[in-house]
Amino acid sequence: MAKKAKHMKLATFLIQNGYLTVEQAQEVMQKQEAAGDKRKERFGRIAVKKGFISEKKLNQAVLEKEREEFGY
Repeated sequence: MAKKAKHMKLATFLIQNGYLTVEQAQEVMQKQEAAGDKRKERFGRIAVKKGFISEKKLNQAVLEKEREEFGY
């Protein structure tokens, strides 16, 4: 039987693994909310644009998150 994936929001993962602070994540989420319903920008994109995390570190974190969630 396949292992069921445990889904976690990217923001939570980044905070728990030391990539972002809570304050940085809140700032990114505020920017997302300010955009309203019009083409909401992805959390990671905003964090990179704000200089909170590099593109390379974001990609690394996403891979770590997927490995953790899907067991590969």
